[in-house]
Amino acid sequence: MVLFLIGAGFNIDAGSHRTSRGHEFRYPLINDVARLCFDLELSKIPHGKSIEDLFADAQADSNTEPMKRLANVLMDADHYVAGSLAQLGGSTCYSELFDRFAGSNYLTFNYDSLLEILLLRRKQWLPDDGFGVPVQTSVQFGVTLPSDQESASKVLHLHGSLCLNFTEFDILGNPADDTAWLDPSAPTRFIFDPDCLSDDFWPYLRVAPSLHHQPANSRVIAPVPNKGSLLAQKFSEAIYEGARALTEESGTLISIGYSFNSHDRESYDPILKALITSQNRRLVIVSPDAAGSAQRIGAQYPGLQIDAVAKTFKEWVVSCFHY
Repeated sequence: MVLFLIGAGFNIDAGSHRTSRGHEFRYPLINDVARLCFDLELSKIPHGKSIEDLFADAQADSNTEPMKRLANVLMDADHYVAGSLAQLGGSTCYSELFDRFAGSNYLTFNYDSLLEILLLRRKQWLPDDGFGVPVQTSVQFGVTLPSDQESASKVLHLHGSLCLNFTEFDILGNPADDTAWLDPSAPTRFIFDPDCLSDDFWPYLRVAPSLHHQPANSRVIAPVPNKGSLLAQKFSEAIYEGARALTEESGTLISIGYSFNSHDRESYDPILKALITSQNRRLVIVSPDAAGSAQRIGAQYPGLQIDAVAKTFKEWVVSCFHY
């Protein structure tokens, strides 16, 4: 069974949603990120700087505002765009993908929940196990779910999910004298917290915030040029362990809307190295600039069989998923 690697281009064909009050929501493109997060047009970014550099500068200055803005925009798109697609039903490029590759798993570098919201409505994904790791969840009062239910498809967020809180420590205490301390040796635990998106994940609720609570923008790895130290965090290692296993098992990785940016080399390197050890060692790149990405990746990973499909996601669906 093929495995998918999802990038930002996957979301473009979700379109936009306009509310009755005239507000329009959609998943942001790179031009939008500069404006929404930094109040800059792309052409006004300082010479020699990239979007990733701007996020790195903000992080160095302990300025969380750009990441908060990005998280808010993405969660708005999840609710209005993904939520509307899930409610409308009918045939879309996404539903055709889920039908054609039923039961397939997804690795994604995106922070958003487009995949999860659509798959949950189709009863193919659940937050309990659908992130590729065990997750603590909570459901609406009076709702009882089968104890043996499992996700048909899993969605592993390699850079984190806005809806997946986590803790890398336990809080221990001595009831005799009311002292407490942190135990950093505790295993990573994941907690489902869709925050304002709870209605889009019915019958699931957000697990009540505790001392382990982190705001949504702190649950993801910022889009900075050097992510090496961030990828070494315990929560990231847990996700990558599962991602490598799925990659080796599948042997065929189809990348959709992902450019294999050089800034992300440390992010995709473990996945492609796992693919090289698989039986098929096949990478299919679906993207308008697929030829350039295939040439660059082929030089970096000569052990892979790489096929380039120079199409948008929707165009690839219309072509009957030819690869």
